[in-house]
Amino acid sequence: MQAANETRARLTAELCDSYMEKLFYFCLKKTSNNEDAEDLSQDIAYQIIAAINKGTVPLNFSAWVWQIARNRYSVWASNKHVRRELISDSDISDHELEDESGNILDGMIDAEQQALLRRELAFIKSDYRNIVVAYYIDDVNVREIAASLSLSVSAVQQRLHRARKMLKEGMEMSREFGKRSYHPENITFAASGDQPSGLPWKVVRRKIPINILLQASNNPSTIEELSMELGIALPYMEEEVEILHRATLLEKQGDKYVTNFFIMDKECRIADYNAMRENSKERSRLINEFIDDALPEIRALGIAGEHIGDNAIRWWLVPHLIDLLIEKTVKSKSVYEPPKRANGESWGFVGYELTELPEETVSGDNGRGPAGSLFRAYKYSGYDNMWHQCGEPDYDEVILLGDCLRNQRRTGSFTNNEASIWKKIDGRYAHADADGTIVSDVLVLSAEKLGLIEDLFAGHRNYAALVNGYTELYLKLEEILKQRSHRVLHKNIGYNIRMELYATRMMAVHDLVESGVLKLPEDPEKSSLGMSITLG
Repeated sequence: MQAANETRARLTAELCDSYMEKLFYFCLKKTSNNEDAEDLSQDIAYQIIAAINKGTVPLNFSAWVWQIARNRYSVWASNKHVRRELISDSDISDHELEDESGNILDGMIDAEQQALLRRELAFIKSDYRNIVVAYYIDDVNVREIAASLSLSVSAVQQRLHRARKMLKEGMEMSREFGKRSYHPENITFAASGDQPSGLPWKVVRRKIPINILLQASNNPSTIEELSMELGIALPYMEEEVEILHRATLLEKQGDKYVTNFFIMDKECRIADYNAMRENSKERSRLINEFIDDALPEIRALGIAGEHIGDNAIRWWLVPHLIDLLIEKTVKSKSVYEPPKRANGESWGFVGYELTELPEETVSGDNGRGPAGSLFRAYKYSGYDNMWHQCGEPDYDEVILLGDCLRNQRRTGSFTNNEASIWKKIDGRYAHADADGTIVSDVLVLSAEKLGLIEDLFAGHRNYAALVNGYTELYLKLEEILKQRSHRVLHKNIGYNIRMELYATRMMAVHDLVESGVLKLPEDPEKSSLGMSITLG
């Protein structure tokens, strides 16, 4: 029995995960009508699930699914020519519960009513639906149903009575599915932190879970409400919600679920942008003033070879100093790591409605390699080819580069494998001088040098004003986000403010490019601006 249940669960999950969207688009192509496609795809899914629940285990699941899909489309196409409005005056509740004369519902309604019935079966709870299917479709009597579910006969009768009432009410109404202000194709996501399991990305690859998250964002909803609003059959909705709940993207509150990460709509993003842009030019001026004053001392630390100009140091320093200010601010607010997850991982997730802002504010800070040879690359948006520049190194390239710089290695010491790896490094992040010694073309840092730069910054006359400015900005963003979010999101609001503050990196970069302080590279595809390696 357990094996059969596991097989049914596995096949149903495969249907939901791999076929539902494909079936819908198959139906849409055939019917050329969104509503007809929804009805037909639900009918196909119903037939498949009913067969699975009866014990069908196809040898070729894919072929079997598509055969049923084609068969149900043929039935739909035939019925389309003879459909008429509901003409039966029969009331589902007119029939006695103990009448076990066969498929009563199929006998009392015509083809269109059957489609309506199947639709309504998708929107009632499984406790009711399973009894209705067993009694009316599988022809199981009340006593057998009661025994199989460990219920009393009267309990089964009561559920049947309640289910018939819900089905009748549903069949007589015209369902209007809700319209959200935004749709999956208008949403982009960003994640940070430790994600070895593949979460959260592996559960938001399809439109159905994204739709659920959008609907439940700031809107606690029962599974039935989600099913009704999105027009997704309840069996599938139950499974999808459970997956999202286990992935910690939906939080359960009583019998309702609410998305537990921010999905920022257009209005919120614009409000955040305006708050951050309000005093950004003054922040940029104060940061640049520090760099002008401290650059000779920073260069004296030996973070850049003589062949690396001041412009390269500035491109790294601007976002790095802003990161220091953000860290100082969020630590004062007790914000440290992304939210801790049930599986022990620590990661954050944010959704953004695609919004046309006055400028590109997305930046990146990618790290690769072990602690003793950590390669970092700031990524800049808003300029042609500045996001990727010369590209980022693979892990084995970082290992070799760190070893060469730490031990002052020469190309003549390379093994065959190292020589092959060196070819991918040469001319991008480093080069060999006349005697073959490896020379870095990116900044070379250490924990000690980073600490000294931080000390210089903290001791500068502009530092207090910058910290105060970021503290005020933190409070403004907190007010904006709290006004636009359900209280369940407030416990991790500091993390989201932190993520928003990183937009000030690009605001400062844009300001300083515009003022001529930062010079764009002549050939971005060969540039490594903002890249560094930190040796331990």
